[in-house]
Amino acid sequence: MPDSKVQRQIEAIERDGYTIVEDLLGPDAVEAIGRRVREIEQETLGEAERGRPIDGNSQLRTAGLLRLDPLFWEVPILEGLLPVVQGILGAECLLTAFSAIDLLPGENQQPIHPDDALIPLPRPHQPVVCSCILAIDDFTAENGATRLLPGSHKTAGAPGYGTDHREVEGMVAAEMRAGSAVVFNGALLHQAADNESDAPRLGLQVSYCAPWIRPFTNFFLSIPREEVAQYPKPLADLLGYKDFDGIGSTKKGPAVTSYRESYGQLIKRRAERLKNA
Repeated sequence: MPDSKVQRQIEAIERDGYTIVEDLLGPDAVEAIGRRVREIEQETLGEAERGRPIDGNSQLRTAGLLRLDPLFWEVPILEGLLPVVQGILGAECLLTAFSAIDLLPGENQQPIHPDDALIPLPRPHQPVVCSCILAIDDFTAENGATRLLPGSHKTAGAPGYGTDHREVEGMVAAEMRAGSAVVFNGALLHQAADNESDAPRLGLQVSYCAPWIRPFTNFFLSIPREEVAQYPKPLADLLGYKDFDGIGSTKKGPAVTSYRESYGQLIKRRAERLKNA
């Protein structure tokens, strides 16, 4: 059973579609992550190009973080984050995407969108994606803090999908200090807003999916198994190195087993999960 603070955050996501979890990371971790991401940006783009738009886009995305530095390994399994996500998606959820998003000065807002749009389910539906935007810089209305439409995860349609937030009533900015995070149902309509400040705005996107959904990122092909072997077990589990009630099994036991016995155990586990849900 989640503790009372985590339970309140889960209830807020169920009710409003989102919650803000304060101070997930301390100042030292925030500073170290911010410095490392911007080192990677400079190594990739070069000092002269880092602050310039790429093909008219002033948003830099750094993917493959788990392979770039062990500093990032603990982020998806933060003890203040993962239990909240598991309260929405279940204990066996998977990591679906993990990247850094650096919004440069002058970047225009994204179209309003949900994060589960690629999953062909009629709205509204049970939660299948849970996203987290972890602030590495302070998030303010001026520098493009993520904007959300409370309650939109419960709508049959997607009001404002693909439009400017100024055309949709009720959008709110997730203003928060560095180290805090906004966690939301992937069906919730949201966007990164305009960065009208004179400084970049950096955040980490950490997204999870239900255990029966194909993740957006194919971690099996993008990360060699010998590297995964170095990860903390909870992180390897999030990448799919476990089964889910027999789904994803790599059984290496005897070729002949009792089907009745093994299937009976499976049904028993599922019944127990439903009873405790």
